[in-house]
Formats: sequence, C-alpha cells, structure tokens
Amino acid sequence: MNEQIVTAAIRVLKEHHGFARTKDFIMAGISPYYIKKLESNGEIERVKQGIYRQSGQFNEPPNEMVEVSKLVPKGVICLLSALSFYELTTYNSWEYQISIHRGGKKPKLPNYPPIKVIYFADAQYKIGIDEVCIDGWAVKIYDREKTICDMVRYREKIGIDLMKEGLRNYLQSPTKI
Repeated sequence: MNEQIVTAAIRVLKEHHGFARTKDFIMAGISPYYIKKLESNGEIERVKQGIYRQSGQFNEPPNEMVEVSKLVPKGVICLLSALSFYELTTYNSWEYQISIHRGGKKPKLPNYPPIKVIYFADAQYKIGIDEVCIDGWAVKIYDREKTICDMVRYREKIGIDLMKEGLRNYLQSPTKI
C-alpha cells in the first residue's frame, strides 16, 4: 500500500476528529478502491456504511457519545445516557439510549457501541434538545430538566431506584432551575 495514501487517510481522520465519511476521503483524493484497500489492510475500520475510523481506536465514554451521535444523526441522547452525562447518577449504563422521532426510520446500527433506540412522539421529541460540545463535535442531548421528566415518565422501564437517584441528585445540584 502506498504510504502517501495511508498518511492522507490518517490526516483525513484527524481533521474529522477520528471519524470520516466516504465522501471525506474522496474529497481528499482517496478513491473508493483505496478506501476498501485501507480497510482490508487494517489501516481503517468501517463503523457502519459510509463511516470509518482508524483501526484500534477505542474511545472513552464521552467520545463514544460522539460516535453514537454520528451513527444516529437525527437522534438525541436521552434517559440514562443523558442522566449519566450530567452526572446525576452513579449507574453506568451498558448501552447508549438515543431517541428518534416516532415516524423516523430505524437506523442501521453496528454491534459496538451498544445503542438502544427509543421512539418519541412529535411533541415529546422536539422539547428540551440541547447541544453540547464534546471533543469539538456538537452532540444533541436532552437538557437536564427534560431528562428528569423523561426519567419520571419511564420510571417503570428504567427503574424506580434510578429515577429517585436522578431526581434527588438534580434537586441537590446547584445548577437546577
């Protein structure tokens, strides 16, 4: 494999904070043939169709949130994932929970990171969306108040103990409204 192509691919990945789309490689002069070759040689790995990252790059949880938001671009981080992001729980969820509009098409998801899609109705989906910056990327996440409301609403599915812990920690936090 041509060293210039590998260097160019790594540069593209760095410019795009570790993830690149097929069109990002093509705009950098790397043809689809070489993208496939880079993947087969183990230089890059396909996260899902059209999205790649450098091989062997495993992310810390905040970076995984960036990956999740890229994998589900119309989704919003919600429930336990949002509660954990705001440090309102000691529980570390084994999957990322992300909401999409009920009428939306279910996205194709990779095996890793584990993602659970939750469908919200129109009014419930649109209220309380906030954007946070993680490693230079804008990630859509529900604000603290919407997260607490959703925890109360889904207390039977999430668990009453987790709902109580999140509510208690929110009420004790100095940043509550």
